[in-house]
Amino acid sequence: MMRGPEAVLIGGLIILLIAITLAVVVFRRRSGGAKAEADRLLSGEGPQDIAPWVLEGRRLFDLWQERIERLDELKSRLSAMAQEIEQLRAEIGNIDEMRAQITRLVEESERCRSERDHLREVLARIASLAHDAAARPSD
Repeated sequence: MMRGPEAVLIGGLIILLIAITLAVVVFRRRSGGAKAEADRLLSGEGPQDIAPWVLEGRRLFDLWQERIERLDELKSRLSAMAQEIEQLRAEIGNIDEMRAQITRLVEESERCRSERDHLREVLARIASLAHDAAARPSD
């Protein structure tokens, strides 16, 4: 079946066409009287007078139908874009997690580098002491 807003638009258009047709009929009756209306209907002029209104109504109906189809297309594109946005948000979340992990790894690397430098200093001191001990004459 039809969706809610589209059904309302089509229903409104149909009601508008009916109202226009009734307004034309009432206007003609008031302006020409019942005898003139009967003469027009018998002579075949009545349907010819309403024909442009009917054609205009059809044109408007077709125009609204095209707009409704375009609206459906835009809704589907919007839905696809919303899904893509959600995927991008998930990817951004992953990127943020990776950045946090990189920050932790950089900090850990700095600690390891500091510890390594300290151990090198200790080893250099041990090597210096060993070299001094080896250079001393034995008693």
